[in-house]
Amino acid sequence: MTQGNYWKVIGQRLTYIQEGTKGPVIYDFFDPNCPYCHGMYDEEQPLIRAGKLTVRYVPVAYLMPSSTPEAAAILQSPHRLSALRHFEALAGKSFAAPLTTAGPVGLPRSKPTAQTLHALRVNMAVLQSTHSMGVPAILYRHKNGSTGLLPGMVSRGELLTLLPNLS
Repeated sequence: MTQGNYWKVIGQRLTYIQEGTKGPVIYDFFDPNCPYCHGMYDEEQPLIRAGKLTVRYVPVAYLMPSSTPEAAAILQSPHRLSALRHFEALAGKSFAAPLTTAGPVGLPRSKPTAQTLHALRVNMAVLQSTHSMGVPAILYRHKNGSTGLLPGMVSRGELLTLLPNLS
């Protein structure tokens, strides 16, 4: 499979929430219970608002038992982007308190449907195919068509440096 086809297949297989419509597209894999993922979300927001970046947030659920029902609350919402924004606003407050084995207290949860569980499994399989098991993980496409991966927390400055090289 060529790099261009790989990028197309990824876009068709993943279940994501898109924020932004201008600038290059990146895929941000996140787990609802990952404090670094929430930090990454905050770093991306000014670039999205400035029209420099489009982010497709790809939920995965593996860090804690509460990850699946929290991801389900976002994915099963009729307004996914609003649900993600609401979740992120609450998560910032929740992660200030100590975590329990059930994850942050007070975050929205839903009983996942079979379709949601399948979507989360596919998202996780794509993340595993990148040979990265950590989150956040940013998947992007270079102007030359090759695919790149940035594992872990990335600063806004690092994203700005990367932007001119993305398609």
